[in-house]
Amino acid sequence: MKKTPFIISGVGLLGFIFFMAGVMTEAKWVQTFDNYWNSVIRVGITDTKTTIISYLTDIGGVATICILTVVVIIALLFMRKVDIAIWFGGTVLIGGALIPSIIKNIVQRPRPTFKLIEQGGFSFPSGHATGSTVFYGMLAFFLILYVSKRWLRIMIPILALSIVLFVMYSRVYLGVHFPSDVVAGFLIGNAVVFCSVGCYFIWGGKLALWATRFKKTV
Repeated sequence: MKKTPFIISGVGLLGFIFFMAGVMTEAKWVQTFDNYWNSVIRVGITDTKTTIISYLTDIGGVATICILTVVVIIALLFMRKVDIAIWFGGTVLIGGALIPSIIKNIVQRPRPTFKLIEQGGFSFPSGHATGSTVFYGMLAFFLILYVSKRWLRIMIPILALSIVLFVMYSRVYLGVHFPSDVVAGFLIGNAVVFCSVGCYFIWGGKLALWATRFKKTV
């Protein structure tokens, strides 16, 4: 049971490395992959649709994720769940922001030229896809831990996945990312989430014990 999250994390990481290697070597299959999914996603472009999607895409943006992370951490602290607040905040900060930023500067893939909105920086992996996968994935995990109703345990991950998939779709539709960017972001994001979940199963008890001692001293 404890090994399962690490196995899933490893699969996600291998998938990400596969895409990263393809992008860095300018493999033909990456271009074929991007061209196909662009032809599927970037259709029916209208001003109204673009305006709506350009606003909604920010549910996976850095500013939104940062604000929501702070809100979640404050809520957890009010609930005196210091250990979960630390775990959640640390995972989102490192996995959702720091890791994709470092990789972007290593790969340095230029963004597509057919953008519908302005967006600076490098393209691979998608920061929106990575950040939203980590944030909403971690949020879903901790919510599932504290709900007892089965239908909620099913609906929470479905809702989280739906949000992430929409963010991925929006980045490609708006032309600020290649499809391979968002898929890679999703893969590395999942690798982070499941690795963090696996670590929580192993060391969460010790962190909770430390948090209990910490609360007694404040």
